[in-house]
Amino acid sequence: MGDRIVHQSSGGIVPALLLCLLSLSVSACSSKPEPSKALVKISNVKLWRTDEQTLKVSLDYDLEMGVRLPLPYKEVLVFPLEPKVKLAGTLEPFIVSIGTVGVTLQIPKEAGLDWQDLNDKERCCIVSLKGMQEEPGTKTAHYERISNEVRVLPPQISG
Repeated sequence: MGDRIVHQSSGGIVPALLLCLLSLSVSACSSKPEPSKALVKISNVKLWRTDEQTLKVSLDYDLEMGVRLPLPYKEVLVFPLEPKVKLAGTLEPFIVSIGTVGVTLQIPKEAGLDWQDLNDKERCCIVSLKGMQEEPGTKTAHYERISNEVRVLPPQISG
């Protein structure tokens, strides 16, 4: 197995731009689905909560054949609770082609996330990575799915 690296998001609250306002509607952040490119394969995805406001994500990744670093995105984000909740956390840049990454997401109480809404094992939770780019000449961001999707059980509180 390759090198293992663990990343955490810097700062406490994920910026509103990346949170997309924690909408319960998939279409709230974008009117069309993100384009998809197979650049990264993710596996061994784990979601858990340490308390009501803290979500942790851990996953193994492997760059697809022929993909070189650095990836051509301003940021790479992990989207852990789709399709029920549009939530994202920024990963630090990948420095090796295979490894483990993680992120801790602090969810503001005012977001009003009801964890019971995520207990439907048929609709939660899909984890994937997306690359974020800004449209040239604007500050408008768009997202492009760059990994496979992995379905995991809803996150439970663990110590």
